[in-house]
Amino acid sequence: MLIFAKKGGMNNNPLVTIGIPVYNVEAYIRKCLLSVLEQTYQEIEIIVVDDCGTDNSMQIVDELRCSHPNGKKVRIIKHSHNKGIGEARNTMIENCSGEYLFFVDSDDYVEHNAIEILLSEAIQCKTDVVIASHKKISYTTGEELPTYKYSSYHLIRGKDEFAKFVCADLRWHIAVVVWNILFSVSFLRENYIRFAGRKDEDALFLSDYYSEVESAVILPNITYYYVARPDSIMGYMSRKVIPIREIRERFATDAIMTERCSRLRGRSFFDVHCARVMKHKFRAVCVALRHRKHFSEPLSDEEIYEELKCPVHLGEIFSFRRYKMLHLFFYMLDSLPPLIAIRLSFIIGKTIRWI
Repeated sequence: MLIFAKKGGMNNNPLVTIGIPVYNVEAYIRKCLLSVLEQTYQEIEIIVVDDCGTDNSMQIVDELRCSHPNGKKVRIIKHSHNKGIGEARNTMIENCSGEYLFFVDSDDYVEHNAIEILLSEAIQCKTDVVIASHKKISYTTGEELPTYKYSSYHLIRGKDEFAKFVCADLRWHIAVVVWNILFSVSFLRENYIRFAGRKDEDALFLSDYYSEVESAVILPNITYYYVARPDSIMGYMSRKVIPIREIRERFATDAIMTERCSRLRGRSFFDVHCARVMKHKFRAVCVALRHRKHFSEPLSDEEIYEELKCPVHLGEIFSFRRYKMLHLFFYMLDSLPPLIAIRLSFIIGKTIRWI
């Protein structure tokens, strides 16, 4: 077993919790769980959250827990009813015993030395988070699909430095995912960082946590395999009828993101953060307008208009150093009557090819 040198009073072999939410993934969970059970670093506990699916996923988990040499490391927590992946992850945060927490989606799998690589950096650099690269793999063919990978190693220290890295501009400088990140559990708990919403909760979680990180490592190493499933929730384009709850859940999550902008007021990256939030929300408006005819129930102009709500006031916009004109555009949309704002959003969405 790998032994880490003791750093700053930290255990030689700190316990790492690996969290796996399980809901109707019987075709994938065996490979996922085996990849976790067979890590080169073995001071781990594995929390499997049973989110009340209807297939044989948990039978497979139970079989591996009984038959695998490391099966005793698996701890199952069963929800009383289906709560969604965000609440499953909250259950992990609240119940984990490890000093570090690593989320794995139950249809993906990890490199055999993923925890070893990530933990080595966490101990050496005393980080809140260690973020590594991943590959996107087609479940059907096994081929690698286009994937964003970090090109180089980054060690980022200091209050707001990680947030400024993320908010250097409106591009994504870290992946909008929560898996393949080794989190310090004390960081998550002390800052009360939790998941909210059932749709697009990863983007909200990212929006919440990156502002609080004071030490981070970003690695080019591939430690995680994201599996593109043929039976995952189908994209909007390929469905004739889309449950309206999906877009309403997305809007509800975005409303939380908008409200939480206020806590960052006065921080050096606040202007870019708010611009990123509005860009994210405008894309959701374009999705709603593009597929409006396919929702299972009518989606009103008022519901779409609420998604355009701006998190800043006019005086703040004039004090911003970056993206002032973009903020003024979103502020103007938010000030127009709903019908005009929606029509203008449609025209602009078509122009920039988001519709």
